[in-house]
Amino acid sequence: MDRSVAVVRLVADLQRELGWSLLHPGRADNALSADPQHVSDGAALVGFLSFIRSHPVQVLGQAELDYLLSHPAQRYQVKRLRVLVLAEGVSPPADWLAVVLAEGVSVLACPLPARKILVRLQQYLQRELAPRCHLHGVLVDVLGVGILIQGEAGIGKSELALELVSRNHRLIADDSVLCILEAPGVVTGHCPPALQDFMEVRGLGIVNIRQLFGAASVIDSKRLRLVVEIRDMAEMQLADIDRLQGQVDNWEILGVPFPRLRLPVSAARNLAVLVEAAARAHYVRESGIDMLAIFDRQTRGGPSAP
Repeated sequence: MDRSVAVVRLVADLQRELGWSLLHPGRADNALSADPQHVSDGAALVGFLSFIRSHPVQVLGQAELDYLLSHPAQRYQVKRLRVLVLAEGVSPPADWLAVVLAEGVSVLACPLPARKILVRLQQYLQRELAPRCHLHGVLVDVLGVGILIQGEAGIGKSELALELVSRNHRLIADDSVLCILEAPGVVTGHCPPALQDFMEVRGLGIVNIRQLFGAASVIDSKRLRLVVEIRDMAEMQLADIDRLQGQVDNWEILGVPFPRLRLPVSAARNLAVLVEAAARAHYVRESGIDMLAIFDRQTRGGPSAP
């Protein structure tokens, strides 16, 4: 699916942070789009004023203005330009600016240094134009590990997340999780604005986690590292579960594979403790320690790892 950001939204979202002013709105349909097959397109849309690489969003500072004044033959080259930001209080040549306005380019003025504007625009467009999807589940931060909890409706995902929050872990999103491919191999989970801080718990209804447990109990986003699927024990083939390493496979989100652990749920099992242990085990695996290999060597009488 094509992703785009309207220029009017870009201006409004960064208005308070950059303190810029809109000198000319440009075409009403001005928008910035990214190729859905390339994650880095968002940042690649922004550059300093250049007549070689025609970025749709260009920043003109004092250095770029000096070049423009010394190369009058290039003043009329306006390729793919959609947004022009006049940084550091510069004033471009009137004839060149007239050509820019005639092309329907949105022109903004910002007093900040050109480099700072460039970096912030790249960060913004990288995030806004990145591939994304919504997943059903609960996202929690357990010991620094972003864990997506999944399962059938009514199986107890929110109750498990509530218990984890009561054990001083943090909630990111309940019911709907917005996943964004921030960079190759990096997926972050976010809460849709309408659901921020809220959780639906059967029997209690809608509760505000921030008000119940404090501001430290919720965070805006977290990098996704592990998927835990809880399933009814009666429906799982317990005989098929590997007793040495559990039932683990890989599940792709936005093309990135994540380890998925399936946990059987029953009244006798403390899932919060199991999820905490899964987070610790994930840390150990990422540090390069193979606990199963250590166990195998130990049971066979070989030397164990320190």
